[in-house]
Formats: sequence, structure tokens, C-alpha cells
Amino acid sequence: MRKLGIALAVLVALLFAGTLYYFMPRATKVLITGTEVKRMDTKEPATGEHRSRDVRFIYAKDMETQQARVFRNEDNGWYLKWDSGDIAAEASKLAKNDVDETALLTYYGIRIAIFDSYPNVLSLKEVEPDYVYIPWFNMVMLVVLLIVFLWAGVKLRRLFSGAKAKLSKRPEGS
Repeated sequence: MRKLGIALAVLVALLFAGTLYYFMPRATKVLITGTEVKRMDTKEPATGEHRSRDVRFIYAKDMETQQARVFRNEDNGWYLKWDSGDIAAEASKLAKNDVDETALLTYYGIRIAIFDSYPNVLSLKEVEPDYVYIPWFNMVMLVVLLIVFLWAGVKLRRLFSGAKAKLSKRPEGS
């Protein structure tokens, strides 16, 4: 039974870590090579209704790996991002410059080709090629999560040890 509990705890930890990896913002230095707007048609599974929307894409070359990258640029309420049009305009400006200008692109998500999923851009700003990005938001968020988990662990341990003590007491006369 103990091994099953450990396996379940590891599975929950891996799922939580994967969720954090997907949703925590990351940044990379890129060279913007182009932008595009595509119409995406989807079908609602429940109603069968067809919907379409315009999705902005930003094409870039990663300055570290020299790999071509594609980023989605859509508004997002979770990160309070409602300026995808402004980011698209900035990306178009950077793509059309004759001089290669390095940009810091902050995004969340991962590229999953089979699901046609792209990372979503959160912000874009021009930086020097030797700029060093320090992810302050991620560091603070991870410290806060660690404190919350440690606190919850202490509370759960106290709860279970109290319940175990009550269950182990035998009634008199038995």
C-alpha cells in the first residue's frame, strides 16, 4: 500500500511540474523574421457549430540555437494580455528592419506539432545582443509555491498524526 501511495504522489508531482512548465513564462532572445495572420476554423464538439477566428503568428530565429521558431500571438486573460495587436505591429517593424535587431520574446507554452499547438507570446521588446534575462517572476512564484506546499505538508502531517493517535486509543474494557 505504501508503494502505491508513493507512486501516486510521484504521478501527481509530475503532472503538477508539467503544468508549471507549460504555464510559467519563459523568455528567449530572437531575431524576428516575419509575421502572419491566419484564419483558423474550428468545430465545436458539443454543438457541431463552425467557428473561425484570426490568429497572429510571429516567426523568429532563436539566437542561441539558430533554430526557426513559430509563436502564436493571441490575447490572454490569464496573464492580463490584451495587446496582441501592438505586439504584432512591433514584430512587423522588427522584421522589416534592414538591421538585425535582437528582441526578447516572453512566452508560455510549448510547441506540439501533432495538436497544431504553438507557444503564445506575452511580450516583445528590443534588447542588446548581450542582454541577460533574469526570470524574477518565475523565481518569486516558485518560492511562494514552495512555502505553500511546505505549510500544507506540515498541516497535513499534524492532521494525520492527530487522527492516528485517536484511532490507536483502545476503549476501556476491551
